[in-house]
Amino acid sequence: MALDPDHPPIWLRKLHVTAQQLVPSEYAASPEEGMLRVCRLSDAQLELMKAFARARERHSTGRPSSQPSLPPAPPGEVRSHVPGE
Repeated sequence: MALDPDHPPIWLRKLHVTAQQLVPSEYAASPEEGMLRVCRLSDAQLELMKAFARARERHSTGRPSSQPSLPPAPPGEVRSHVPGE
C-alpha cells in the first residue's frame, strides 16, 4: 500500500515526537554492553523471584525459610523490610 503524502498515517506524523524523546544514554553503546545489561537484569530478576518464593513459602506454611531473618524489633522501633537498609 502506497503512502498518500497528503494524509500520512498517524505513526509517521508523530515520528518526530518519538525521535525527540530518545535519549542516547538510555541505550547501550555496543551490542556487547547491551548483552551484559540484559544478563545483569536477568540475574537481578532471578534473585527477586527467589526472594518472593521464599516469602510466599514462609507465609503459607508458617515455617521460617532457610534464609536468616532479623530478630524481632524492640517495641516502638520500625525496621525496613529491604535487606541492607
